[in-house]
Amino acid sequence: MPKITSKGQITIPQMIRNKFGFVPGMDVEIIVEDNKALIVRSRDENRFMKWLGRGEKQSRRSMDHMVDQLRGRTDE
Repeated sequence: MPKITSKGQITIPQMIRNKFGFVPGMDVEIIVEDNKALIVRSRDENRFMKWLGRGEKQSRRSMDHMVDQLRGRTDE
């Protein structure tokens, strides 16, 4: 069972991080509903996070194209 530290931090168990795709550095939001606190992915999506892991089986040329898209250098 996770515990809250004196600094207000909590460790999210690995199984839950994997299931919901939480990765280090990801922005999350805490939503309060009645007597519950929900941890959800931030609605202000980090544009880099959607590309994370996509370059593994790509050619150098297609990877450069993806980086250009991420940086807004293409018309797509």
